[in-house]
Amino acid sequence: MDRTERLRTDALTATTHATAVKQAAQHALDAAVARALHWGASWADIGDALGITRQAAHRHYRHHRWDPDTQTVWTEPPLPLRGR
Repeated sequence: MDRTERLRTDALTATTHATAVKQAAQHALDAAVARALHWGASWADIGDALGITRQAAHRHYRHHRWDPDTQTVWTEPPLPLRGR
């Protein structure tokens, strides 16, 4: 294996690892926000914690739910719009 091939392989391995880390971090963030919502945090509280506006927090996380019994987070699909 020549140097270029080795560097390419190393970069792809690092990319795969970084993707896994990013997905784990996103899951942890989704769960944290869903738990905060479940326990009564306001959108302003969540927005402050995330460093975004309350509107942006609501837009991104409004469908996230938390089940304290099973310790799971899920996303509810939006309800269909009437009259369209």
